Amino acid sequence: MVESDYDDRFRVGRVIQIEEHPDSDHMHICQVDTGDETLQIVCGAPNVALNQLVVVAKNDAVMPSGLIIKPSSLRGVESHGMLCSAKELALPNAPQVRGILILDENDYQVGNPFFK
Repeated sequence: MVESDYDDRFRVGRVIQIEEHPDSDHMHICQVDTGDETLQIVCGAPNVALNQLVVVAKNDAVMPSGLIIKPSSLRGVESHGMLCSAKELALPNAPQVRGILILDENDYQVGNPFFK
C-alpha cells in the first residue's frame, strides 16, 4: 500500500448544492464548501445528500490505495476532488457498504483537516 499524505488535502466539507447528473441515473453533481473554496465534485454514492458533512479528498491528495486525486471529467461534467467512504480512507473497522462517510456535526467543522 502506498503511504497517503494525510495533510490538509483531506478536508471536512459540506454539500451545499446537489443536482442529478444529466448523463447518469446514479451520479450527482455536488457543490461542496471546504472552508476556503467551493468545489464541484461528481459523486456516485447512493447516500450523498444536501447539507451533509463529508470528507473531501482535494486535488493532489494521495489515497491510501495510492490513487492520486486529479481534476477529471465524469460523463462530460468536471469534477475537482472526491467525496470519500470510510473504506476508501482505510479507516479501522470501515463498513463494507457503498456510500460516503457522513460526519457528525458535533465532532467536525467545515474547513478543518479530516486527519488531525
